[in-house]
Amino acid sequence: MRIELPRLYGNNLSAYKCHDPEMILAGPADTGKTLTLLTKLHYLAHKHADASIVIARKQQTDMYATVLASFEDLFVKHDPTVHPYGGEKAQWYDYPSGARIWVAGLDKAGKVLSGQHDLIYVNQCEEISLADWETLTTRTTGRAGHVPYPQTIGDCNPGPPSHWIRQRARQGAVSFIESRHRDNPDLYDQATGEMTEQGEQRIGNLKRLSGSRHQRLYLGLWAAPEGMIYEHFDEQRHVVKAQPLPVHWPRIIGIDPTGAQIAAIWVAWDNQNLVLNVYREYMQSFGVTTPQHRRAIEKMSEGEMILAWVGGGPSERQQRVDWGGLQEPGITDVWSGIDRINSLLKEGGIVIHDCCQNLISEIGEYRRVMDRDGTVTDRIQDKEKFHCLDSLRYAVAWLSQPHERVQVVDRLASIGGNW
Repeated sequence: MRIELPRLYGNNLSAYKCHDPEMILAGPADTGKTLTLLTKLHYLAHKHADASIVIARKQQTDMYATVLASFEDLFVKHDPTVHPYGGEKAQWYDYPSGARIWVAGLDKAGKVLSGQHDLIYVNQCEEISLADWETLTTRTTGRAGHVPYPQTIGDCNPGPPSHWIRQRARQGAVSFIESRHRDNPDLYDQATGEMTEQGEQRIGNLKRLSGSRHQRLYLGLWAAPEGMIYEHFDEQRHVVKAQPLPVHWPRIIGIDPTGAQIAAIWVAWDNQNLVLNVYREYMQSFGVTTPQHRRAIEKMSEGEMILAWVGGGPSERQQRVDWGGLQEPGITDVWSGIDRINSLLKEGGIVIHDCCQNLISEIGEYRRVMDRDGTVTDRIQDKEKFHCLDSLRYAVAWLSQPHERVQVVDRLASIGGNW
């Protein structure tokens, strides 16, 4: 059977042909990113017998009116050999080759994202965390065995400059391809290079956007959002290369013990330079139990002098007990905790090691809600998704409180290890 596919151009064509284990196609709005990657999936499903492919997004409910609607309009409606299962909200699509394209939201990972696949495509991957992405890469290791080049791929619009996608691209861990408006044949005539009449209208709409939306969706720049909470954060100033720390530096662990993802942040105090070092992070999801989380964090802390495990909000007393007795942060007001971190950033009292990519990414995305008239409010946008920042806030809040000084006068026995 002859497969009819859209013609692709420029960097979109490069992304379609890319066989690298990790690839992200980034760019402003309306460059053809989603069409490009859906074309790739449709072709692979026809070509490779029994291939297992996934279309994923952060929230499954966001898929039906967006990426799946595009997939059905572009391919399913015009290809009678492709059979969706699940009615109006398809759960998967079966191909005559025996291949199957699954539908999965990371909020409802279930069995689909627990198994091995040949390719996983994440739509709007700027919405997911680095921990989500890295977990997905463990599902495309080649063990599915039906496509010769297993991949985890995604498309995204630009986000804040510190986003984990940009960090991962700079490290060379992911092939980062930038899609442009000129790559979309609806907007530009590919023979003459001239903008089409349709392009004039659609790009004109993007030009009229304001603020960071103009920078991101029209210019394709990775720009800080309006209402950014940690406005004193500067990657050049506050992010340092990860390195071993002196063993005598006192350390604590801040933990966000509840939610879709469990996070922990390690901080160490440099008493000589009066700087707090954020030197390690942990973020895990997909059904790991509390005892498993704790054992993993304990293992990562072996040989270190941890003074306290701190975490949980005012209403999370039971969670602190479940974790084996987390200490309360002391400062319970969120904005008071935020103010302490902002003060450290402003005064140069904190540095973050570059291995803490989830935390760095969250800082750039942490912002206040904007009202319809553009007024900045005192509400935090999507507050529940910033697990690493909550962990850091708990740690800094605990350190900001006065603590009883204890001195060992006569040590008769070794207690708690050879310190």
